[in-house]
Amino acid sequence: MRRMTNRNSELDLWAYMVDITEVVGCRGTSYACPDISAVDRHIVRLYRQIEDTGPGPAELVQELWADIDLLLERRVFLQLDLQARDSA
Repeated sequence: MRRMTNRNSELDLWAYMVDITEVVGCRGTSYACPDISAVDRHIVRLYRQIEDTGPGPAELVQELWADIDLLLERRVFLQLDLQARDSA
């Protein structure tokens, strides 16, 4: 996933050109996401964590769902990247 930046500084330009394969969640949790299967494993694990939490702390459940949303965005990017490679 490419990082969106202002690109006004040299550091921002470097960050824009580097492929990011890590998704950082709401609580600072880092998810290594080099491919779709890794993303899917993280999503399944988070969903199970939500199920295990039950009617627990609503803030925790919201943060887990937010992390799942971030991972789904990464998954869509990876799918589009694969489609672009296949069509080239």
